[in-house]
Amino acid sequence: MHRRFETTTTRQQRTLDGTWEFTTEPPNTDSMPEAFPADADTVPVPCAWNALPEYYDHHGPAWYRRTFSLPESESVRIRFLAVSHEATVYLDGEERVEHSGGYTPFEFVAEDLAAGEHELVVRAENGRSETTIPLPETDWFDYGGITREVVLETVPDVFVEGFDLRYDLGVSESGGGSEEDGGETARIRADVHVANLDDDAERTVAVTVGETTARETVTVPAGGETYGLEFDVPSVERWTLEEPTLHDVHVALEVDGEVVDDQRDRIGFRELAVDGRDILLNGDPVDLRGVNRHEDHPEWGPAQPLRIMREDLARIREAGMNCIRGSHYPNHPRFLDLCDEAGVLVIEEIPYWHFDAEDFAREDLLERGVTTLEEMISRDRHHPSVFAWSLTNECANEQEGVAEATERLAETARDADDSRLVTLASYNEWVDRGEDRCLEHCDFACVNGYYGWYTDERVSADQWTGFLERVKADHEMPVVVSEFGAGAVEGERTWERGKWSETYQTEFFETVLPVLLGDDELAGFTIWQFCDTRTSRDPMGRPKSKNNKGIVGEYRRPKAAYGTVKQLLSGSEPDTDADT
Repeated sequence: MHRRFETTTTRQQRTLDGTWEFTTEPPNTDSMPEAFPADADTVPVPCAWNALPEYYDHHGPAWYRRTFSLPESESVRIRFLAVSHEATVYLDGEERVEHSGGYTPFEFVAEDLAAGEHELVVRAENGRSETTIPLPETDWFDYGGITREVVLETVPDVFVEGFDLRYDLGVSESGGGSEEDGGETARIRADVHVANLDDDAERTVAVTVGETTARETVTVPAGGETYGLEFDVPSVERWTLEEPTLHDVHVALEVDGEVVDDQRDRIGFRELAVDGRDILLNGDPVDLRGVNRHEDHPEWGPAQPLRIMREDLARIREAGMNCIRGSHYPNHPRFLDLCDEAGVLVIEEIPYWHFDAEDFAREDLLERGVTTLEEMISRDRHHPSVFAWSLTNECANEQEGVAEATERLAETARDADDSRLVTLASYNEWVDRGEDRCLEHCDFACVNGYYGWYTDERVSADQWTGFLERVKADHEMPVVVSEFGAGAVEGERTWERGKWSETYQTEFFETVLPVLLGDDELAGFTIWQFCDTRTSRDPMGRPKSKNNKGIVGEYRRPKAAYGTVKQLLSGSEPDTDADT
């Protein structure tokens, strides 16, 4: 439904996607209108209203309404995968939940709803201010709407609210610690969160990974409890880029041996570490060759169908890339499922973009970011493709207040998940902002640089060689060049290779990529960016109101630079005239 696999075998689950009533009136009402206007429009869900011609420029609040029916009285959980950016949800006229942040899920449980028709109303707000994350001035468009799926599922009085799996590898069945000693074993720690809407109840908690099951019979108190189960899974296969093996996980509640509630997920077993200048996957250095990807499309905005996700990933892999930076927010979990299956690594990020110490000190912006980080990790902790949590992008890292906020964010990430690496994207070296005081809280450094673009000089190899030497001298850790690129208006090709032309963009990558590929001390890079994306109408003089640095256009037609990148990364001949 919203993943690449079924997430339950017991619950009645249905989508609330489809046609919803929609209105931008009354524009300044914070509480639910008594009645929707008779002439309310209808729009699809999921959808960004700014992807629709009549609401292309609407910024501010808007209201959604739909009804659903229940054949009998039951409790339901309603989950929104994303509403951009602020949301308030009402069920039958009663406010049920508020949420801040347009890229992470939220939900509520409605107990003992009566049989019959029910009204669901959502107030969404895409206006930005000095108290929102992100701030008003960003280099991507502030789409509004119910941009990801809405799922309704029935739940019993006692149900699995969620679960977290952690594991240690290298524990052999014979105690020797290697496959030769008897097969690699994964030691599992499963924390199962059980909710109870009624009085104390006895249940058996069962956790199955692959073919191995652990059980514990417990008495669940009113309100719920978390239960920890530890067990070993023998002879597991590791998740690698070449063989991305996935294992099914099934968490169930049983009564007299019968499953009465469950959740399903997938997991891949792999180990991450850093060693000197290297990022290690399963003990071996991994050479990251990747691209930044915004969720954007001229027809759908961020609400992309599965077909577009598949085609994007196929195009990225075809170019010889093995890594994606989800800029600058958590991408759709279904896209991460595809990366899990394909053996493509992912850096996930929260939308702290160009914050300074004054911003972090304002109202509850740090607490909001901590919550978004925790929500991202909770949602995506079982995706083996996700190898790093990125805390910020291009913030004022020389400032003490930013360093203190970064330390808090890094601690939050490691407390929630100590199995992945922590990073952030710094531009202090490129813009000469002074010493970066934040990267010391990270496991590896992501650095952004735009030599040859935001300068009067044409691109040169010497610029980039000097940049890398300075960064490596300042940071004794693995270094990833997380942003570099040049803009190109699609179809613009000039003999003099002028800026904004596909020919200059090609020259840029012909110059820079050999420098990066030839540096044995560099852990990798992610090109900015995969496809052209929409921006607001006037930031930084963007032609066509687009960030035109994509190596493919907004409709995914490869630019000339795509063929150059593909040739340099995979050794294949460039195809500069592709139509798809």
